[in-house]
Amino acid sequence: MPITQRTDYDVVVVGGGGSGLAAAIAAASEGARTVVLEKADELRGSTGRSVGSIAASATPDQQRLGIDDSADRHLADYRVLSGTLAATENIELAKLLTHNVTDTLAWLRGMGMEFFGPVGEAPHSAPRLHNVLPGSRSYIYHLERKARQLGVTIELGVAGDRLVQNAGRVSGVETCGADGSRVVYSARRAVVLASGDFSASAELKSKWIDDRVARFVPVNPCATGDAQRMAIELGGQVLNAEVFDVPSMRLAPPPSEGLFGLLQRLAPRRYLTAPIRWGMAHLPNWLIRALMMGFVTTYLSPREALFDAGAILVDTAGRLRSDSPENINLVVAGLGEEGGYIIGDRALYRKFSADPCYVATAPGVAFAYMPDFRRSRKDVYAEASTLPELATEIGVPAATLSKSVAAANESLAGGSAPLTEGPFFALGPVRAYLLQTNGGLAVSTDLEVLGADDRPLPGLYAAGNAGQGGLALFGHGHHLGWAFTSGRIAGRNAARSAITPIRAAS
Repeated sequence: MPITQRTDYDVVVVGGGGSGLAAAIAAASEGARTVVLEKADELRGSTGRSVGSIAASATPDQQRLGIDDSADRHLADYRVLSGTLAATENIELAKLLTHNVTDTLAWLRGMGMEFFGPVGEAPHSAPRLHNVLPGSRSYIYHLERKARQLGVTIELGVAGDRLVQNAGRVSGVETCGADGSRVVYSARRAVVLASGDFSASAELKSKWIDDRVARFVPVNPCATGDAQRMAIELGGQVLNAEVFDVPSMRLAPPPSEGLFGLLQRLAPRRYLTAPIRWGMAHLPNWLIRALMMGFVTTYLSPREALFDAGAILVDTAGRLRSDSPENINLVVAGLGEEGGYIIGDRALYRKFSADPCYVATAPGVAFAYMPDFRRSRKDVYAEASTLPELATEIGVPAATLSKSVAAANESLAGGSAPLTEGPFFALGPVRAYLLQTNGGLAVSTDLEVLGADDRPLPGLYAAGNAGQGGLALFGHGHHLGWAFTSGRIAGRNAARSAITPIRAAS
């Protein structure tokens, strides 16, 4: 189909997740005519599928609780989390994150977002996790609202396919629409790449990691490495392409109908989030759990401790899968979209019904125990007096399930408890998703994309996972902190770039 030239934008942002929307808002706030190109039919990205925590220091929340913290201390703890990557990651970018994320948190609050915390998490030396309420969808809701208020154009179902250059400067993006149409969105000032990682690209995962990881199911199915691919064509570099987060087990989200569906459809405005924040500080824990399980749709992840205590994993055919020496998250990841079931008995149910043996957690927000699932999440919880009856409940062959439990019981080491006492329970289906790949484009501290000689590619910026620049970003709260912080900086700098005349695309 023919290409239509568009020349009426100053800044073109590729990607409509957290970093892309942050970049668009920052650019528009500088007076730049800005467009966001999102390949999906909704704004969400990896941000809208995340835990929702931001790690920040010296915040008003910390000061209110008398917590002494600083950006330098945060940086030191961040470096501990980076482990072996600390020796090679860009310390200036790490400092850019830890010394600007507090302002980013205030910036988000200024749009109407509410946070609960701060909450501690090792090895942070102070409580730093600030959790958005009621969940990560709040980010997208408020960012989109602000972007539209500022006049940002948002195009859905439009995928960036190729960067356009004029006289050696990036001057636009050639796109491919859902109907196959090809349009060039021209940028008089700059392009910002914010389309995430490549966790959904089997080709790139196979090329840069290995074939097994290539088969892992991604959290974000739209994260196909578009930014990395387009920038590489112009000489951009991808750093830490082989690094990836270990897949994480997750239960299915609550159903879209009924009370849980209603809670998810409510707009995350202050009339909803302010009472939730008050409740988190004052209501009894059992009630907090019951309420929060209606919002926590993406990160109820069963702990590995269940398996250490005797639970087993079976696939959807009832076959035993937890007899592997491999990490259980990798085992579940190998089951793909079908996933499997966690099987336990009465003794295990009792053990994981009270502190400190929780089943899953929304970090710093609420712990979930077996009775919570039995009472509130019947869509992922099944129970029966006998194993054959449980097999019927979850739709697996009774004989195979009984054989799997017997095999697991026989293989137990001394001191471990076999699964023998009914009623038996099943949690699932449980699937393991590849959260992120860490291979992002090399960027400067101004978020300019760097070429092979470490010189900026004129007119091109990157943010979020796309512009990770060799950062590790390990631990809760750092990916989101980087997404919004880098997005703000990239968008602002893109808008301040010199205006260049639009010429014929090349």
